[in-house]
Amino acid sequence: MPAKAKSRSRRDEAVDEIELARRELEEKIAALEQLPAQLEMEMIESETTMPPPDDIVDRQRQRDFEEKAARGQIRNERRTQGRSLLLMFLLLAATAAMISWIVTLSGQ
Repeated sequence: MPAKAKSRSRRDEAVDEIELARRELEEKIAALEQLPAQLEMEMIESETTMPPPDDIVDRQRQRDFEEKAARGQIRNERRTQGRSLLLMFLLLAATAAMISWIVTLSGQ
């Protein structure tokens, strides 16, 4: 009897190994069956994705230039407004001086 028990356990082990190998093969087959659909989806996605524009370096250079030019314009505008403000105060001071001179002359 022990010989039969050993042979059965060996058979059971062999059956278990074969069953395990069959499951692994079925998993691989299932994965490979999904592969064409996955490849098709990747191909469609790559076809619908737009490549980067050829002039991206030129656009970046233009954007940098415009930012620098805008900062320069802001500085120039502030400088011009400061000069205009000074001229306005000088004009108001001259007007006040003329009014006081006219008042002084008319009072004599």
